[in-house]
Order: sequence, then C-alpha cells, then structure tokens
Amino acid sequence: MYPQEASFLAFEMEHIIAEKHSGATVAENLALACPYCNRAKGTDLGSLDPDTGLLTSFFNPRTQRWVEHFRLEGAEIVALTPEGRVTVSIMQFNQLDRRQERQHLIAAGQYEVPL
Repeated sequence: MYPQEASFLAFEMEHIIAEKHSGATVAENLALACPYCNRAKGTDLGSLDPDTGLLTSFFNPRTQRWVEHFRLEGAEIVALTPEGRVTVSIMQFNQLDRRQERQHLIAAGQYEVPL
C-alpha cells in the first residue's frame, strides 16, 4: 500500500460511494485516497470492465480484500477480478511514473501489500 508519508501531496478523505449517489459520510463509506486516485475516480461508482465490457463496480476497500482482487508483480498491480480491472484502469495504477515510484518504495521497504 502506498504510504501517505511518501506522498508530496496529502491524502484525501474519499467517499467510496459519492454523496451525489446517496453515499453517507460515515466511517464505513470513507477511505484515505492519494490525490491521483481520488481525482481519477471522481464521483464514479465503477466503469466498463476492459475485458468484458460489462458495467462493474470499483474495488471497495471497506468490504473487499485487496489480495482477492489484485496482486503485485514487481511494481505492477495486476487485477485478478472485474472489480480489480476497472479499478486499475480508471485509477491508472500502472502508469509508468506510478510504477517507478512504487519500485523505489518497494526497494526502500516502504510499500506493503494490503491483506
């Protein structure tokens, strides 16, 4: 998981289900998000799965386990499920600069894979 301490920008409190979609401002619907992910997600609830074309919800860190939807291969986050694929795609987890930054964090022992 990307450590907040390594970010140049402060992490943001994110509504997993946006308020505009009736998402409540309660702990179960909030998560810290890096600014890049938060801006890429916006108020979206999901996207079209790049493999199937089906409308699919994003990965929900409050109700789903990271290791069931993703795995780390080197510095690349590989999606294992439709939810993982839309999350990786829309939030652009594997852009070159993000992979390079993740590789540096891994080498420094500052990047942990969530359970």
